[in-house]
Amino acid sequence: MMMIHDAEGNNDVHGRRMRITPRRSSSWKSRTFDEFVVERHQYLYHMRVDRSLTSGTRAWFARRARRSRASNALAATRRARARRLGELQSRALKTTTEDRGDGLRPWRDVARVVVAALVTCASASLMTASPGNWARANASEVDAREGNAVQRANGGDNDERARDVDVLNEAWGLVFDNFLPARARESEGFDRDAWARLKDENDSHPPHSREEAYERIRDMLETLGDRYTRFVEPERFTSMLKYDITGVGLNIAEDAVEPDRVKVLGLVLDSSAMRAGVVQDDYIIAVNGEAVRGKSAFAVSSLIQEAEGDDVELTISRAGEDAPRVMSLKRADGFSPPSSPVSMRLEGGHVGYIRLREFNALAERDVAKAVRDLRAQGADAYILDLRDNPGGLVQAGVEIARLFLPADSTIAYTEGRVVAGGVKRDTEVSATKSARHGSSSELPTKLKAIATSKADPVVDVSVPLVVFVNGRSASASEILTGALKDNCRATVVGSQTYGKGLIQSVYELSDLSGMVLTVGKYVTPGLVDIDQHGISVDYAMFPGFDRAKEHVAACRVPPKY
Repeated sequence: MMMIHDAEGNNDVHGRRMRITPRRSSSWKSRTFDEFVVERHQYLYHMRVDRSLTSGTRAWFARRARRSRASNALAATRRARARRLGELQSRALKTTTEDRGDGLRPWRDVARVVVAALVTCASASLMTASPGNWARANASEVDAREGNAVQRANGGDNDERARDVDVLNEAWGLVFDNFLPARARESEGFDRDAWARLKDENDSHPPHSREEAYERIRDMLETLGDRYTRFVEPERFTSMLKYDITGVGLNIAEDAVEPDRVKVLGLVLDSSAMRAGVVQDDYIIAVNGEAVRGKSAFAVSSLIQEAEGDDVELTISRAGEDAPRVMSLKRADGFSPPSSPVSMRLEGGHVGYIRLREFNALAERDVAKAVRDLRAQGADAYILDLRDNPGGLVQAGVEIARLFLPADSTIAYTEGRVVAGGVKRDTEVSATKSARHGSSSELPTKLKAIATSKADPVVDVSVPLVVFVNGRSASASEILTGALKDNCRATVVGSQTYGKGLIQSVYELSDLSGMVLTVGKYVTPGLVDIDQHGISVDYAMFPGFDRAKEHVAACRVPPKY
């Protein structure tokens, strides 16, 4: 007989590399599994102990041998696939063209959008776009993938193979419809012809297993040259779906038709909201008895997070019902409300200093409270310190900008096909920078504007404001700083900011795997690309409020598009 050990000497029949130690010898050699199978049969033949093996042991070795043959076949297929992709990429480099919008196909219907948009450093809730048992019905596919792969490698099943092709095509279509090459050179754009050739290649050589389909998706995404776009396998994606910043499993947004109302976009599977009976398209009327009409979706989310205790009372209205429903939602186990990221003090008897460390659900509320408290103490000028603030929830930055900007100001623009972060105003400005500068080549999409509300700001526009930033101010910090600077509302002091302004969306594929795609980026009101450029400062050192006021007075607000 032989004993199988891992590298530490423990018995292990699942290791990829093992120590093969005959009981009568103290020597060992490192072997791959295939070598181990061969050596074992030689050993049994010479020792003439084949009949001493139990039927269970023989069956185990037979199963592992079949899986080894299937694995070798799959590896050969992947190597051939890599060669074909290399040839295709070489041809693609010769035919690179700028992004065109012709030939769009309705691929978005085959996959479910999980979350509207993310910025690369922002926290966000990842949720399914519609409730139901669809995910549960397909969860068994994840558990059975290994067995199905072996079965297909040894003869296969046409239906299974068709589903493998479907997953591959879903991923291809999502990129075709939504991807924005935000960090590519403008002359390169997104070569749709090269991407279409990848589709033809996949159709002519369909994958033979789910694992091969996943490998091809990764290979396709690598050709995009975007390190933030990635594929997520079902095991990891399922855990992402459980992430919930509200604690009750809600994904909400302002209604496109009635922006003063907040509706439910989706729910986390098996969450408190889903169990309580909340459904997609419900309207939220009140949180713990406080009416929310006229509040932004972000403000309503903050109310839910800030609620004390383990339960949150939600009042909703539903189409076709006259009376509203009141539901009690229990917070998820382990959920802890965010802590305040704001500190403040009065300096020199009249300057209100506000330090904001991150953009979380409490940021807008606590900045507004700091402004009111400092005003009561006699502040007539403010410093907003965003140094070392890496960002967080982008919508928090948008809400804080509304505290300082006059009504109907533009906070930022977004580039890309996906509408991220709630209701936006369409513009007639091309989403290609070269086209904005006079080139005849344009993308089929236009910039979308994020605007302030029609309400007056919390801080009067005549009150001096200075913003401190540095090279570690990123994402939401840059969106807020760019909005205040370009609208001639604040003087920016310090050093160039980091330069991170990508928008990402997370999509769920039909087999519970997922994809994270770069779908857009943020642009300041003055049409300055935030990503990889950052926000430039007006002064390296604090110039004093007199010079700061002179600088703002000489500033010109860019036109609204």
